[in-house]
Amino acid sequence: MRRLLAAVAVSCLAALGLASPAAARDWYVAETNNFIVKSEDDEEGTRQFAIELERFDMALRTLQNLPIGEDQPTRATKLTVYRFGDVSDIGRMAGANGVAGFYIPRAGDSVAFTPAREQRRRSMSVTNPERRRRELQRLDAVSVLQHEYVHYFMMQHFPAAYPAWYVEGYAELLATIRFNEDGSFHVGDPPQYRAYQIFQMRQFPLEDMLDAEHKLGAREAYQFYGTGWLLAHYLNFNRYEELNEYLTAIGQGEDSLEAARRIFGDLDAIDRELLSYRSGNFPGYSVRPEGYVEPTVSLRAMTDIEEALIQEEMRLRRGVDKDEAASIASKIRSTMGSSSSDLYALNLLTRAEYNAENYEAAEAAARRVLEIDQDSFEGNLMMSFVAIERIEDDPNWAETAREYALKAASLDLDDPRARVAYYYSFLKERQEPTENAIIALEGAYDHAGSDPAYRIFLARQLIAENSLDTAETVLLPIAFRGHNQGDDEEDADEEDNNDPPSLDDILDAIKADDRDLALSQMDELIHWEPEEE
Repeated sequence: MRRLLAAVAVSCLAALGLASPAAARDWYVAETNNFIVKSEDDEEGTRQFAIELERFDMALRTLQNLPIGEDQPTRATKLTVYRFGDVSDIGRMAGANGVAGFYIPRAGDSVAFTPAREQRRRSMSVTNPERRRRELQRLDAVSVLQHEYVHYFMMQHFPAAYPAWYVEGYAELLATIRFNEDGSFHVGDPPQYRAYQIFQMRQFPLEDMLDAEHKLGAREAYQFYGTGWLLAHYLNFNRYEELNEYLTAIGQGEDSLEAARRIFGDLDAIDRELLSYRSGNFPGYSVRPEGYVEPTVSLRAMTDIEEALIQEEMRLRRGVDKDEAASIASKIRSTMGSSSSDLYALNLLTRAEYNAENYEAAEAAARRVLEIDQDSFEGNLMMSFVAIERIEDDPNWAETAREYALKAASLDLDDPRARVAYYYSFLKERQEPTENAIIALEGAYDHAGSDPAYRIFLARQLIAENSLDTAETVLLPIAFRGHNQGDDEEDADEEDNNDPPSLDDILDAIKADDRDLALSQMDELIHWEPEEE
């Protein structure tokens, strides 16, 4: 499972410019209804950031008629946001220069990374709506984080086969939500950091942008954000019912371009309308959430050992290879010294040894956790993970894996990781999952729907049950987003025999009503191990 999660968990990135020099800060942990924020800032700065992040979630819930003010059932279903350093620090964490923020969707372990400092920082509540519309403004970290959270929110609450231009355009539409002091928020402000794309660059022709088969050049992919925002704004504020019909048609399998022509009419005419639309006043509206109450925040300073190991914690939750994990484990052991009773450090050590594939050391650390606290969810979960990785060498580990997964599940009924581990233990043993394992997997959907790996497991089970239409519905939200993206390979048709079947291959088998082929391809994908580099 570790390898599958590493293979399919995708971090969403956005670029920004250089940031100002870092200043020494303290580390605080803030918790709200929907977020855990670990922030390198002073106490008040951390508190205000957490409040504004929670208000953004409230705004999205209000727009989608979801209840607000309700706490998540478990900390595992809250998004953890690491807020530290500047853009260069975030870039190093992401492994890419100029990255202003990214998030990784994982069942029970979703994380986001955002800078605490930048050259032009804006609060979520102080966007100036009076700025000249064409004035170029640097892309800021708040807008990036809000953009990425919209992706997370849509996949968790409203997963569907959205076309790529709408995924990005809608996220841009909501990334500029502006908060007012009376508790209301305003939707519709243009993303001024996209001014060059919207007003200066050639508009992306809709015939090409809406064609899922059109291969994108670099400039066109860039325009998903500019023209994508413009079209998303135009349709949401002027032709919402048609937009809804269009998205429904795509979700039901109709070709994107054909659906657009049928529902929107002459796309060349809409191209001309957009040229005129961008020269007028963009409409917007303000909304006050019903029953709005200022978000509450619990706040504490990090302990000394938490602060000493925060970099290692962030790297582990970002994702590491074997060598980096081994280095992190060494640092954790050194920081712990002769004391081995700190549960935070021991849990972190267990995770590092597991990712380094030092399974005996990971087991020893997990058992030490359970000696201190036999009801530790993390200790029981990691014991299950370690046992799963040993099943191939010794099938007797399967029962151990299931024993600890069930124990973990009993300790936190809402954390999806234990349910997924229980199910996966059967696949690792090359056995068909039991009815209880299937029920456990299906029961994780509400809290794991944003995780591509989870959707692969669920689709695999649905294919095994010959529920091909439902399996297709589960896979489309993670498969469709790859369409219309072009191909970096010189010869996209040349197959690499070392690669597993793609989701497109599996969907083709599903559409051909070939259950056996789809199942064999899915199992090959799940059990595939990348070659060591």
